[in-house]
Amino acid sequence: MSDSYDNMNGYEPGEPDSAGFGGKEGPGGPDTREGLRLPPWERRERFGFLNGLYLTVKDVLLTPGQFFHRMPSRVGLLQPLFFAVVLGLIASFFGWLWSLAGSSLQLMVAEDMGEIGEILQGPWWSFVLFLFSPVVVAIGILVKAALIHLLLMLLGGNKLGFEATFRVAAYGEATSILGLIPFCGNVLGMVWGLVVLIIGLYSIHETDPWRAVLAVLAPMLFCLSVVGGSIVLLIAGLS
Repeated sequence: MSDSYDNMNGYEPGEPDSAGFGGKEGPGGPDTREGLRLPPWERRERFGFLNGLYLTVKDVLLTPGQFFHRMPSRVGLLQPLFFAVVLGLIASFFGWLWSLAGSSLQLMVAEDMGEIGEILQGPWWSFVLFLFSPVVVAIGILVKAALIHLLLMLLGGNKLGFEATFRVAAYGEATSILGLIPFCGNVLGMVWGLVVLIIGLYSIHETDPWRAVLAVLAPMLFCLSVVGGSIVLLIAGLS
């Protein structure tokens, strides 16, 4: 990835620990990584709101390994949470506009699901999701980060503490912007979101990739197993 925004900030590529974040103590151990850089989003006073948002989304989507490897982990939770909320608002706003447009795909889904489909796919429901998206996103990020971090601790992959995991989960929400792509955007965003989470966890914690894979995929597989088992039992009970 180009270090254009680091050059703009007066840093030379490869300059070790120039941001001054290395070696700080935390619950998961000291952060001894070198060459740490705050994301552009956390340097909005230099880049501006929109440019900082764009540069951060671009780095997360295109070079997540480098982005998370050089991201400090002892600078607070508020900025990454704010980033996730902003991305959630953008995604839900365009989802509402999409429902107002009445796309053919949404109409097909609504027809297949009957009255429930009309409610869930309608503009009113999308507007409600848009209004409450900051709360939904914030709670979702906290729960996801806590669950992933718990599993990472059990697997012995927790090096830098909860904040590092939270920052990966929050900045990983950049993949939600892919939902703006018609038809396949949501699926693409979900798949790449999992990849970004895995890459981010083993990059920032400097742990084995398999630990990150299990920490991310195990909760999903468990939920799918529970849902699948419930469906099988329901079918068996009806037959």
